[in-house]
Amino acid sequence: MEQERDRLGSFIDEARHLPTNLNIFLSDMIREKDLVRQLDHEPDKLADKYRFSRDEIDALRERDMPKLYRLGLHPFLLVRFAGMVGILEYWKALGAPGRRDGT
Repeated sequence: MEQERDRLGSFIDEARHLPTNLNIFLSDMIREKDLVRQLDHEPDKLADKYRFSRDEIDALRERDMPKLYRLGLHPFLLVRFAGMVGILEYWKALGAPGRRDGT
């Protein structure tokens, strides 16, 4: 059993990013822009619909990127979320380095 766990370790680490409530929600959010508004104005309704834990809905509302990653949000979806909630624009406004084309 211990050897199997060692062999599967990297797969298990990566598998935490497979379909989770957070990943499903963010995939839906890409197609349904109104979910951003619902997140800010109807978080409890959204939490019930997607069966979020308190930690998940709080991390979404607080835009807590490291916590969302630790909770299993896929890195690709994490970047999309940042763009949809204005984090990337804020980052650029601070003069933080971005892509070479200045965007």
